Amino acid sequence: MDEKSSAQEEKERLKKNLRSSFLIVLPLTLLAFAFSPGLLAAGAFGVDLGPLSPDDMPLLFAGVELVLALAMLLVCRPIVGRGIRLLFKAPSADSLVAVSAISAIAASLLIMAKMALTGEALFHQLLFTPLGILLTFILGGKYLEVRLAVRAMTVVEEEGVVPPGAEEMMAAREEERKKREEEARRQKESEARYRELEALRAEERRLAEREERRARGETLPDEDEEGAADEPAQEEAKKEPDTPPLLAVTDASALRFLAFGLLLAIADAVFWQTAGLSPLDTAIFFFCVLFFACPAALFFATPFILPAALKKCRAQKIRATNVGVFDTLKHVSAIALTKSGGITEGRPFLATIVGEGLSDSAILGLAASAENGVSHPLAHVLVANAVSRGARLARVSATSSIPGRGVEALINGRPVRLGKREWLEDEGVEVSNSLTVQGDQFAARGKIVIYLATGKSAKGIIVFSDEARSDMPRTIRLLESLGVQTVMMTGDCRSTAKRVAKDAGISVYRSDLTPADKAKEVQMLQAHGHCVAMLAAKKEDEAAAERADVVLAMQDGEITPDILIASGDASHIPQLINLSRRTVKAVRLALGLAFFAAVLAAVLLHASLFFLGDLRFLPLLSILSMLCGIIAAALAPGFLRSFHFAPHTLDY
Repeated sequence: MDEKSSAQEEKERLKKNLRSSFLIVLPLTLLAFAFSPGLLAAGAFGVDLGPLSPDDMPLLFAGVELVLALAMLLVCRPIVGRGIRLLFKAPSADSLVAVSAISAIAASLLIMAKMALTGEALFHQLLFTPLGILLTFILGGKYLEVRLAVRAMTVVEEEGVVPPGAEEMMAAREEERKKREEEARRQKESEARYRELEALRAEERRLAEREERRARGETLPDEDEEGAADEPAQEEAKKEPDTPPLLAVTDASALRFLAFGLLLAIADAVFWQTAGLSPLDTAIFFFCVLFFACPAALFFATPFILPAALKKCRAQKIRATNVGVFDTLKHVSAIALTKSGGITEGRPFLATIVGEGLSDSAILGLAASAENGVSHPLAHVLVANAVSRGARLARVSATSSIPGRGVEALINGRPVRLGKREWLEDEGVEVSNSLTVQGDQFAARGKIVIYLATGKSAKGIIVFSDEARSDMPRTIRLLESLGVQTVMMTGDCRSTAKRVAKDAGISVYRSDLTPADKAKEVQMLQAHGHCVAMLAAKKEDEAAAERADVVLAMQDGEITPDILIASGDASHIPQLINLSRRTVKAVRLALGLAFFAAVLAAVLLHASLFFLGDLRFLPLLSILSMLCGIIAAALAPGFLRSFHFAPHTLDY
């Protein structure tokens, strides 16, 4: 909810800035272009405009444009400021905007200086108006991006997605959600109190240190000066960075445009200087070429193309809670699949009970008593079966859940353990050969085997079954055809994991994993250079999901995924990767066409200087190149029309 609120605030701020920019650009455009027809009409009728003519008082009109351009920079201060800050650290699209803005101002100031020195009427060569139009376009593109992100969040909240057969579980999930929110609130309060306590301790240490230094006779700085020195750092910490582009390809392309524009501007400056052009004219031309390096479509390609991709996803009941995930999804080279809810349907059921010294009903009653109140899916199955079969639930004095191992409870004064055989043996529980053999046989068939022990001896095994997804083997082949490595992660024993992985066609699997181990496995994949997507479903997968680059889910569970495939069709996963790659290609195509338009305008600018000896078409060429770039961005979504989700086929 906080993320949506911040996005709404950013949207309103950009909307306000966009409105202000329109009010500035209108008089700028009027000053730059509207007087030309007026001058022609006045000349045709023999009317002398006097001081109202830019040709008679060009510096006055140039000064008015300069003031309006500075006002435009003030409106776009967050973008330009961020671009300047990151220019020499991590250049981004905002850095290219900042360089273009500085270049336009510098070129126009040099043109004004030339007007003052030579008396030439170069008013119509100023770049103040193109700069205002460029910044307005950029504000519009950023506004559309934020609006798209807010709309995606709203669609997910309003529509919601309830998987088939899950209606009866909504009340329980809502209760669990409230409990998690309450726990999160308490944790935040605890962390806040801890921070306050740490701040008090730090203040006490500082005061004690000052007293010690004073006792040693050292000169101490004034406390007001220390506070004043800390204020800038605190203010800087409070500042929130501007919202980056939804797709990182925008920043990557901006860096290439900036490098190419700078090299071209330097080469042109050297060429014209050796050709005999004056240093002032060479400097003007240098900044003009550098200004052309920023296509106006830089921030328009994403908000024009992403909606087309999202529309195709919505048609297949796929919801993207984070629209910027398409950029990360394109780079995915490995996908971690949890067994339950990933490889299998995620709806386990009780298959059989094998007792040794206890009846099936007694084993079920003890197991359900120990698991009662535990949030694990198998615990819900045990309790539900115990209730439906009329098994007696015993009173539990104490209980302890060990993630990835099992549950230990004190029932009627005796310890009852329910979990993996290895854990029971580590606790000193004796497991008979008969139970071991039968458990291994069930595990070899891909079943989930849980051992029950009372005291120091195992009394039986409880066998669960979870049906594998029928479309998973084909999905694995689709992923491999895209060059994506698949890894299955499960907390089940090695025999169960091996059988399930073999049936699904997965060659790499990890078994006997705790939730923390799953997170380490994801980190290990990332350490080997992989961009990792994770198909998760349960709360136990939350730690690993936080480490993954992209989180996928096929049911509305206990974790919030980046992409929810509500249709439950696993074959949509590789097709989503393919769609993301096509989307990024479409964005690059739009940016490439926009940059080509800018280069073409720069070539025509060279021709104007070479054949006509001046830059009379400079503002017109820059504005036309912007419009051509935006038109290219508007047409780029057509690149996605040939893509269709086609389940169970390699033909995309």
